[in-house]
Amino acid sequence: MSRNAKITVTILALALVGAGVWIANRPQTRTPLHKIRIAANLPMTGQLGYYGVAVQQGAIMAIEEAKVKQPESALASIAVDWQDNASEPKTAVTIFQKQILNNPDIFVSGVKPQVMAIKDEASALGLPHFVYTFDAYINTQSSNNIRTWLSYKIEPPIYMKYVALRHAKSIAITYVRLPHAMEEFEKIVIPALKNKGITVFAEPYDFGRSDFKDIAVKLADAKPDLFILNGFQSDLVGLIRSLRPLSVITDGNTICTYDLMDAAKILGPDEIEGIRIVAPLFESRPKETGIADWRNRYKARYGKEPFYTDAFAYDMMTAIGAAASSDPAPTNHAQWIQAIRNVDVPGITGPIRFDGDGDMITPLEVGVYRNGTLIPDVNAN
Repeated sequence: MSRNAKITVTILALALVGAGVWIANRPQTRTPLHKIRIAANLPMTGQLGYYGVAVQQGAIMAIEEAKVKQPESALASIAVDWQDNASEPKTAVTIFQKQILNNPDIFVSGVKPQVMAIKDEASALGLPHFVYTFDAYINTQSSNNIRTWLSYKIEPPIYMKYVALRHAKSIAITYVRLPHAMEEFEKIVIPALKNKGITVFAEPYDFGRSDFKDIAVKLADAKPDLFILNGFQSDLVGLIRSLRPLSVITDGNTICTYDLMDAAKILGPDEIEGIRIVAPLFESRPKETGIADWRNRYKARYGKEPFYTDAFAYDMMTAIGAAASSDPAPTNHAQWIQAIRNVDVPGITGPIRFDGDGDMITPLEVGVYRNGTLIPDVNAN
């Protein structure tokens, strides 16, 4: 070997050693091996479109904020294929079949009944699946489902707590005749009430109903100590506007499911005054540190108040970003599921951590509407 060649080899060796020292000692940032691919199959038009739009807006906000604040983070590397199932289960199936051809890392679907149309196929593939549905036990039936949304598994204990507070001896319940609501009331709430010796009048109704006057009359005729109202946004608007003229709603004798938070944006302050609701702290305590700042950022971005679904979607993306930053970083479906379920980081809606079924553990309380504003019911919490 010539003298010049020896010098070249020596310089190259020193350079490699130096590079190794620098790489070993430089600050480490965990980024995914590739861009995180998410397929979202949501109703962004149709009867339930407001849910899908909220998921999309909350998720996009999380990604875009990460790109500004932490451009090298895993969260900033997320790419989402947004598809509108138009609130139709058949459309959701067609979209799903096309989306899986691109081998997404994570799947997101909503809401009921679109989730039900595709969940079994997603489970068969072992695909990490964020579900936007209220079903109490949907996650106990699979090993791949994950939920960062409210559910009917965590709502019944709040109902029972409020029933005890009111010393109610008779209760009138109405709920939408869909599997998730039927499961909550027919398998959880009503049996629990009857076991306590409480008289229950139950009146389910069909999904898509527009006139609730006859339902309201039946509920009023039951003369209960407490009304429990369940349904989607339009259902609760119809129920409350049918019950109010009958003068049967009094301060504290009516408690509603989560969707009253959406219905309250349509109903007037006088219509919701004194009605109780099962509420996530994100909604009942909007001025708390962290929540208030996020809400202000949301309003600045979108020019409107956020739905609770926006915040849960934001936390979903935070969870995915945190999972992608785990060590070792997930590279297949099974690893993604485990990494997400192991997440334990602060979120907008509360701590982001999951129970054994893959449901996020969400803090709830009884809220009450006063002058059009939702606040904690201090006597019930």
